[in-house]
Amino acid sequence: MLLRYGVVFWRMLEREAGWLPPWRELLRVYRRLEARGEIRGGRFVAGFSGEQFALPEAIGLMRETRRAKLTGDFVCLSGADPLNLIVS
Repeated sequence: MLLRYGVVFWRMLEREAGWLPPWRELLRVYRRLEARGEIRGGRFVAGFSGEQFALPEAIGLMRETRRAKLTGDFVCLSGADPLNLIVS
């Protein structure tokens, strides 16, 4: 999941395939990876509670996006995209 999205948190995974392990099992794996220094834990996506985990390279990209000046351009997201958490 981290390779696909770069950032993972429980709310994002609730729309994924039913064959995925439950969040509590993934959480154990992510905490181990964080302890080894392979991924980072923290709060990366505003507006969502709970633990979040990210690949180190994704953190840099998110910082660049946050610091970029707003251009007023529109962004189109598919309603089927698991990261589109606004559509219920």
